[in-house]
Amino acid sequence: MAVGVGAQRHRADVASPVLDERGDDSVPVIVIDGKSPWRRWFADLYVYRGALQSLAWRNLRSRYKQAALGMTWAVVQPAVQVLVFTVLFGRLVKVPTGGVPYPVFALAGLLTWNLFNKIVNEGAVSLVANQNIITKLFFPRIYLVIASGASALLDAAVTSLLLVVLLAVYHIAPTGQLWLAVPALAGVLLFSYGFAALLAAINARWRDVQHTLPFLLQVGLFVTPVIYQVTFVPERWRWLLALNPLTGLIEIFRAAVLGTPVPEGWVVELSLIMSVAATLAGVWLFRRSEATIVDVV
Repeated sequence: MAVGVGAQRHRADVASPVLDERGDDSVPVIVIDGKSPWRRWFADLYVYRGALQSLAWRNLRSRYKQAALGMTWAVVQPAVQVLVFTVLFGRLVKVPTGGVPYPVFALAGLLTWNLFNKIVNEGAVSLVANQNIITKLFFPRIYLVIASGASALLDAAVTSLLLVVLLAVYHIAPTGQLWLAVPALAGVLLFSYGFAALLAAINARWRDVQHTLPFLLQVGLFVTPVIYQVTFVPERWRWLLALNPLTGLIEIFRAAVLGTPVPEGWVVELSLIMSVAATLAGVWLFRRSEATIVDVV
């Protein structure tokens, strides 16, 4: 049933039936209010799962619609990034990579960074960009944030294939740490969606977020160990780098794929703590503001 307000709904079928005007007690009663327990919210996530599929497919189609190169852009973009960074930081600056060829080193970092970057960049504006939908239909608004990352997931999958090709070209064999790649990517996804939900809730009220976010993400690329290792930063400043939740996750992913040393335990722990805190804060704030989003978007 479509509901044109931002309030959450409670089903009254858990209580005694209520007679309608004709005396028919088989008609379900839906109560609209501004409060909904978490269990109802999670139940709605399951009930309206079809909306997530539709929104995700819509995101994928719009991503490459009327693009002459189509899906080829998913290969061209990271390939150009690797080429530029290899010339600037691999050849000119000569950033140490622990013996790993710089193109592979850079692509492993860019895969995780681009996944985060695209999910946050598109998820933060998903509510405002789809205000014509959320004012007419009822479904869990968090699905707009999740669906906005569909194209980012597809691009990451294509980049992964490109990474495998580079690993074969440079004769880098898988190591026993390869299994760490799965929890590392899962952590990146969890943090990315949680942070995107946080920004989406704030951006629904204050549009300053969508104007400052692209600049902050550009800066974030250089304060995250994407094109360099944590050890490249002087030791007295590494704790600042570790406050970035992506620091430990990217270093773990690179260690899993390239066999580089796993980062120090305190770096990983601090990054994970910050990641979990940001994710929980994002989901909590989004859930708290969901009932009034339609009124302010």
